[in-house]
Amino acid sequence: MKSNATAGFKSKPPGAKELGGPAPPLDSKKEKSEEENFKEMEEEVHRLLESSAEHKVKKMFTEALNKAKDAASKEKKIRQLRE
Repeated sequence: MKSNATAGFKSKPPGAKELGGPAPPLDSKKEKSEEENFKEMEEEVHRLLESSAEHKVKKMFTEALNKAKDAASKEKKIRQLRE
């Protein structure tokens, strides 16, 4: 078996000395705006309603009712927060 050096590989890539210094810092995670939070909550309500409708079609009425109740409570929470 040959060593890496005899196979033509080098320990550092060409031009590594030219890069100089560490990578720039990553952007800090920005907090979501209030509007973005409301949009996510509304999307969750929509997903719950869609799930409720799917359960109803499959004649899984208890699950459909529970999903609809969850959607209604989340919608009510959104309305209270917007006031």
